[in-house]
Parts: sequence; C-alpha cells; structure tokens
Amino acid sequence: MEESLKSRYKVFRGAYNYLRHGNIFSEETFEVFKERKEGTYAFESEMHSRVATGQLLTIKVTYNVNKDYIPVFVLIEKFLGEDITKEIWTYDSRRTKLYYSFLDKNGEKTEVELTTSPKFHIATPCTSSSMLFLRSKKFDSTSKNVYSVWSSRNKWIFEDEPTVQNISVQKISTTFETLVVDDQKLQAMEYRMTEDVEEDTSKNKEPLILPYIRIFLSKHVTIPYMVRDDDDGTKIQIKYLNDLE
Repeated sequence: MEESLKSRYKVFRGAYNYLRHGNIFSEETFEVFKERKEGTYAFESEMHSRVATGQLLTIKVTYNVNKDYIPVFVLIEKFLGEDITKEIWTYDSRRTKLYYSFLDKNGEKTEVELTTSPKFHIATPCTSSSMLFLRSKKFDSTSKNVYSVWSSRNKWIFEDEPTVQNISVQKISTTFETLVVDDQKLQAMEYRMTEDVEEDTSKNKEPLILPYIRIFLSKHVTIPYMVRDDDDGTKIQIKYLNDLE
C-alpha cells in the first residue's frame, strides 16, 4: 500500500457549488491522483450540506478506476452527528463480479455479490467522478450512447441490493464552446443524459420526450464544469479547478 501511494501524484484539485434556484445547498471539494506506471486515476471527494434538522452531513468518496476507466474500488462514507455508514464496491475483472458491502449506522454489515457486464459505472453523490464512464468505450458522436450504471438506495440502514440502470448520453456540441461561470470564461463540451427506455415506434404514437440533464465537460479527465437540471432548477457548477501537471 505504501509503495502504491508513493507511485501516485496529484494532477487536479477543485471544488463545486450545488445550487437550487440560485441558493447554495451543498459544496464539494476534490483531488485527483494519477498512478505513475499504470496511468490509472483515483478521485477523492468530500461533500458538506445541511439537513432539515440543521445538522451537518458529510460524505466522503474514494473512486478508483483502472486503465479502461472501469471502477475497481469505490468507498462512500456518510457522517451525520453520531451516525456513520460505509458502502464499499470492489470489482473482480477476471470473474466480472462486483462485490458490495454496506455497514449501517448500527454497525451491522451486509455483503452482496453482483454479476455485471465488463463495462459499467457506479453512481455516487459526488460530481467530480460522475462522468468517467464516457472514457470506458468509444463514443459515437452521431447517435445515442448507452451505459450501465450501478446504484444503491441504502442510506443509513440496508434496504435493498444495488440495481443497475441504463442511461443514454448524446453529445450536443461538436467542438468546445465558451461557458461562462461566475464571469469566468471556460471551454466546455455539452452532453445530454437521460434514462434509456425502449420507445414505442408503432403508428399514431407521439415521440417520447424524457427529462434530461445537461452536462458541460472540461478537457480534463471528464471533470464537469457544470451539471444542470433545468426542470427542477438544480445546478452544480465549478468553483475552481487547478491543473497541477
């Protein structure tokens, strides 16, 4: 472990503001590390927000991907007062098995073995590592691209096994365009993401219009500059992003 830590170096650090209708409700800080020999990446993020009771909720996420940008280790830790939970995802590429464990606020541990496709993503509350799956396979700019995303709805106690959902991503802009964030001009590429569902193509059926999320990606390891849901007024935008290489 010590040798592994010595062989990696920090390449980015940054922060996000989470806003709803213009009001900040959460913040995220993150650091990105690169492994010297393998060229793999590790994202370490921390989020802070206030819940309805006024208590501070802290979420820490460690997100490690292999050279193909497939997550091999994901740790999600939640802290609220005296309550602590841990979710751990570990991927065995030889067996295409995903191992999930959940340690609830009472100290009880649940372990689950999942069969997965070779290319997948694991959803976490953090934004910095949320779009890494775009690098897991060749992107088709002329059509929709479908990705498998594992997620869990377990919060403070174990409720159910994780489930997998398909999402569809399309590239909207063909080149990097100017995005203004807090009077700062950034170069970003726009994508749109929505749930992937089978559309009824029979006659006299109106085209299916699904809600979508707009993502404005930087040039740096798919780190988003901005994520927007125009339907509910939620916006996540970069506060700062430092390139340390």
